Amino acid sequence: MRPLGLVCPRLQTCVFSSVPLILTYVFPILVQFHQVDATHEDLITHEDHNHHRLFKFTEEVEYGNDGGTYEPDFIGADRSIIGRSPTDDQALVNNVPGQLNIEQGDGQFWSFSSQALAGPKSPPTTGLPSAFPDQTNHSANASSDGTTLYISLNTCLQPSPQSSNTNGSPDQLKLYVSTSSDNQQPDSDDNDYAVPVDGGFAWLNISSVKSDVYIGVIAPEVQGFTGVYNYELTASIDGFYASYYDAPELYFVDSDATSALLYTSNTTNENSSSSVYKAWMNRKPPPFTLFVQNQNNPSLLGLQRSYCALKNLAQVSMPDVDTTMTSLNNGQPQQQFHAKALNANSSYYAILAVDGNSTDSGSGVVGGGGIVWDTVDNITTKQDGNCVLLFNLPFCSSVAYAAPGNPSSNNASISNPTSLGLIYDDYAQLAWTNFSYSLQQVACNTTSSAQYSLARNCTDCANAYKEWLCAVVIPRCEDFSNPAPYLQPRAIGYPFINETYGKTFDDDPTLSSENQSKVHFNSSRNPMIDSYIKPGPYKEVLPCEDICYELVRSCPSFMSFACPLAGHGLNYSYGKPTNLSSNPPTCNSAKTGISGAAVSKLLGPLAFFMVFCSTLAVMAI
Repeated sequence: MRPLGLVCPRLQTCVFSSVPLILTYVFPILVQFHQVDATHEDLITHEDHNHHRLFKFTEEVEYGNDGGTYEPDFIGADRSIIGRSPTDDQALVNNVPGQLNIEQGDGQFWSFSSQALAGPKSPPTTGLPSAFPDQTNHSANASSDGTTLYISLNTCLQPSPQSSNTNGSPDQLKLYVSTSSDNQQPDSDDNDYAVPVDGGFAWLNISSVKSDVYIGVIAPEVQGFTGVYNYELTASIDGFYASYYDAPELYFVDSDATSALLYTSNTTNENSSSSVYKAWMNRKPPPFTLFVQNQNNPSLLGLQRSYCALKNLAQVSMPDVDTTMTSLNNGQPQQQFHAKALNANSSYYAILAVDGNSTDSGSGVVGGGGIVWDTVDNITTKQDGNCVLLFNLPFCSSVAYAAPGNPSSNNASISNPTSLGLIYDDYAQLAWTNFSYSLQQVACNTTSSAQYSLARNCTDCANAYKEWLCAVVIPRCEDFSNPAPYLQPRAIGYPFINETYGKTFDDDPTLSSENQSKVHFNSSRNPMIDSYIKPGPYKEVLPCEDICYELVRSCPSFMSFACPLAGHGLNYSYGKPTNLSSNPPTCNSAKTGISGAAVSKLLGPLAFFMVFCSTLAVMAI
């Protein structure tokens, strides 16, 4: 029996109509801050800290007394970020980072004077319109008794492995603080604060400071690694120069073979009329930046929390990331990222960050050292090449996932992702237009007692139909090679996009002749996909069954919407969410897949004839 996404109870009454009824397989006519915990043991070896080797990136740098030269080799790093090692203790200036390189086993010492503590504060800058709703402001705890001092450290570079067989990352730098003039070179044996450095970042705020503050930075000896560390140390009486937050505030949505789509969480919960909401939506350019790194590339291991390291070492960053502010997913401001230039069948992690305080950056700026959020490490790209990311569609505006595509097509409107999205979008909008004619026959603008339901109205029906329509017209696509049990194979009898069948029954039992005789295996739920786009075999993340049930609950009974029964088409047409925040989602819905980032409806158009059961609109499978 052919599985139906919606069942017409009286098929004998079905007639052709101008109202949209989409049956299972209608044949279309195609029309075009808190502190970080330590993660390394204290392995500091104390040396004579008064004999530092000097490093300055000129053409050659003398190295010790042996007459040799040191030629640094930090792949992808700008040599301008490497400073000179000091011969004497260094004085820090408010909001001005001290940036130096330090050899393994060496220590360097800094001070922030009482005069600087009592000095004028730096002029404030605008910064972000607001913090994330669940984010703590770690600079908002100044004391009334004395001055609060904010200390932050970023490791910009670290020693590199001596061979490809070296695993992991070198140990972290050590940061120690003293508030006593009797201890002007604090270390692991004598300090007031031992500040843990994790991921190349550390921060500390000290309340009620009235006298000089002394800071020690110690570099460990590390086996199997060669080269120096480089770091950026800053003290401020205004707020942290650099910041890190352990909530990611970033969500991976979906990918194709060469790119990935991500969103921030809601930047505010204010309503659309508020000044904060408008400030977020009007930010040009958008304030956040994104760094993406292949998980097989170790250059950022141990440095993921350091903005200066991310800026110089990350494989993918702006301009290989398209970004914009949007409120299309759930009505609240979010920043959208489309990271490109990725490799197929690869795993990546992404890190959300802000350059400086978002309106200004660099030395002398409050918060000028950047903000970093925790790593998102569940990003994987697809491998088969026939799933294409679609987003920012005009009609189906909440669509943001991969749909069946054909990048190898000779038809530019199909091979180009933007025009492919419009093909789907126009197709869905035509179906919606026809349905709207049917909905106009309902007495929507009347008293509540005269409406078709006391619980639902025409707006509810229209919204439910649009969500259902988008989900069934544009299937959410996964690789045919993906073995996940909740995926439904589609178009298994068609050639793969390289114009070969690619596999045989011996390779994959899914391609058996028995399955090829079944409609739900051998065809797409939208015939336009197989006849026009021609993606070849793929697997579908089925729409969540709640989409169907919501449509039945929301629309007038005379439209006769009904969902298939379990064991009679439901399992081939709709899926069940195992976890509403699971990623990847086990079914396709606006409520699944990305938690706070929320997107997952699909759509598409091209004109077609529709068969109707009375005045209802039905699309199956």
